Amino acid sequence: MLGNRHINLIIIILMIVTIIFTSIFILSPQSLGITPSSTTEVEYASRLFKKDEIAEISIKMKQEDWDWIIENALDEEYRSADITINGETFYNVGIRPKGNSSLRTVAQDDTTDRFSFKIKFDKYVKGQNYYGLDKLVINNMITDATYMKEYLAYDLFEKMDIVTPLNSFANININDEPWGLYLAVEATEENFLSRNFGEDYGNLYKAEDTGSSLKWVDENHSSYQGIKDNAQIKITDKDFDKVVEMIKNLNNGTDLEKSLDVDEILRYFAVNTLLVNLDSYVGNFNHNYLLYEKDGVFSVLPWDLNMAFGGFQVRNGQQAVDFSINTPYSGNGENYPLISKLLEVPEYKEIYNKYLEEAVKLYFNSGLFKTTVSNLDNLINEYVKNDATAFYTYEQYTASLPVLKEFGKLRAKSVIAQLAGETTAGTVDLDLNALGSMGGGAGGMAGPNGAGDGNNRDRPNNMGQPGNMPNDMGNENRPNNRNQDNMNMGNPPNVGDQENINRDNPYNNMQGGFMQDNINPENMEEIMAIMQTADGEELTDSQINKLKELGLDDTAIEFMKNMPPNMNLENFQNGPGRGEGFPGGDMGGGRNRSNTRNLIPSLIVAGVCTLIMILAILFVYKFKRRKYLRGLAK
Repeated sequence: MLGNRHINLIIIILMIVTIIFTSIFILSPQSLGITPSSTTEVEYASRLFKKDEIAEISIKMKQEDWDWIIENALDEEYRSADITINGETFYNVGIRPKGNSSLRTVAQDDTTDRFSFKIKFDKYVKGQNYYGLDKLVINNMITDATYMKEYLAYDLFEKMDIVTPLNSFANININDEPWGLYLAVEATEENFLSRNFGEDYGNLYKAEDTGSSLKWVDENHSSYQGIKDNAQIKITDKDFDKVVEMIKNLNNGTDLEKSLDVDEILRYFAVNTLLVNLDSYVGNFNHNYLLYEKDGVFSVLPWDLNMAFGGFQVRNGQQAVDFSINTPYSGNGENYPLISKLLEVPEYKEIYNKYLEEAVKLYFNSGLFKTTVSNLDNLINEYVKNDATAFYTYEQYTASLPVLKEFGKLRAKSVIAQLAGETTAGTVDLDLNALGSMGGGAGGMAGPNGAGDGNNRDRPNNMGQPGNMPNDMGNENRPNNRNQDNMNMGNPPNVGDQENINRDNPYNNMQGGFMQDNINPENMEEIMAIMQTADGEELTDSQINKLKELGLDDTAIEFMKNMPPNMNLENFQNGPGRGEGFPGGDMGGGRNRSNTRNLIPSLIVAGVCTLIMILAILFVYKFKRRKYLRGLAK
C-alpha cells in the first residue's frame, strides 16, 4: 500500500509527464510524427468558390486607368478599381493584366482586350481582403473552346489528393459592360499555403525560366534564378539552399526520399500524364508547376492547366491519345530529372503505374468525367452563349463537348493498353483542334486550326469591335501606340540594354508563345531540337534549310546564328516573361492525404495525455478519500 510520503511524489511525476506530452502535442507535433492538418476552413471558399454557382464580379475604374491598362498591358502594373463580388463592393483594389504567352497574344491583337487579370485587395488599402483572401485571379479561357479544360484538370488533380488552388466560374463586367465568362482562381501565396498546410506552411516557388528544369548546374543560386525570383512568399538564402540541395540529390539519384515527397510527386505526374498536359514541367519550357518545400522535403503542385487535354506540343488526336506513359516528356529524359530519375527506380515506376490506373478508373472509366462535363455544360451554357468577348463562337463551344468526352474515353483506353504493354489503343479519328489551340479564336488570332472567325461579333453595346464602346472604352480615343513598331516587347536575357526592340525582332516574335505568324506551333518542338543540336555553334546549311521549312525567315535564323554564347537554350525557350496564372481546388480547405495519415497519431497522443491525466486525478481522489475516511474513523 502506498504511503503518504510516496503519493505526492507520484502525483507530481504524473502531472509533469502530462504537461510534457501536452506541450509537445501543442507546440511541436512534428516530433511525434504529426504534421499540420490541411483542413483550415476559410470563409472566402464558401462565399466565392462555389462549384454549383457562377460568381458575379463587377470591375469599375476610371476611364483613363482602364485605357492605360489596355495600352500598357505588357507592363503588368496595377491600377485602382472598385470590385463588386456577388453584390458586395470592395473599394480601391489593385488590378492588372496577367499571363505570359497568352498576355502577349491578346496585347498584339487589336480585335480583343480580353485579358486575364490579377486582383490584389490590399494593394492600396493595407489589410483589406475578401474574407481572408488577399489576391484573386480571373483567367480568360484563351485556347479553350470548351471553357472547361482547366476546371476539369484541377478537378482530377484534387480528386487524386493533390493540393490545388480553389476555383469557380465567374461572369465578369467591366465599367457596366459585359465582359464574359472567366475562371476565378485563388492566388498561390500566403492564403493558399495556410489553408492547405497550416500556419507553419513552408515555402512555395512558381518555377519559371532559368533552372526550372531542375537540372544540376552548380551550387550557385544564380543558376536557378528563375525559381528563386518566383518564390511566392519571402524567402532567405538559407531557404533556397534547400532547393539547391534537392536539385543536387535529385540529379545524383541519392537521398531521393530525404529530399522529395516521392509518393506525391508520382501522383502528380500520373495525373499530368493522363491529361496530356505538356505546357508544364514535362514540356519544352519546364514551367507551369509549383515547387512546395517543408522541412527540406519537396513536392509538386499543378499550375495553369488551360492547355491540358493535348492542347500544347501535340500534332494530332492520335499523338495526344497515345502520348507515352513511360517517357511522359518532350525529348531527352535528361532534361526532366524530376520525373525521369524517379521512373528509373522500378519500385517508383510501379507506384506511378498504380496511380495512372487509379486515376483512369476514378475519373474516366467510372463515367464521372462525362457526367462532370454534362453538369458543367448545364451550368455555363447560357453564359457561353451570351459571352460578350468570347474567343470562340457558341457553335464552336457546343461542337467541342462531344470531342472532349471522346478524348477522355480514348485517352483512358490508351493508358490502360500501355499499362498492359501495348503502345496504342488503336487508330484514332479525333479533331483535337475542336477543343481549342494556342492563339485562341479571337479576331486576328483565328479559331481552332486557324479557321474560326473568333469572337461572337454580336456583342452588347457594339463591343464586338473595340472602338465603339460607351465612355470611350474602345480604342478609338486611346493613345495610338498599339501598333507602333518600336513598342518594347521585352529584351532577350543577356543581350544588353536594348530599349526599343521592335515586334519584328525574331526573339520577340518566337518568344514563349509562337508569336511569329508563319510559325506553326506544331513545328516549335522541332525548331528547339535543332537549336539544341547546334548547342551554340554556327548553324549548318542543312539546319538552316530545315528551319526555313519549319517557318523561320532569314531574319530569325540570323538572330539564332548570332545568339550570344551565354544565352542558353533554356533561357531562349522560357524567355524573360514572368509567367502568371492560377487555378482551382477543394472548397473547404484543400484535400491532402496528410489529413487521414495525421488523424491516427493525433488521436493516440491525445488519448495518452487524457489517460495520464485521468490516472492522476484518480490517485488524488483515492488518496484524499482514504485520508478523509481515516479521519472519520478516528
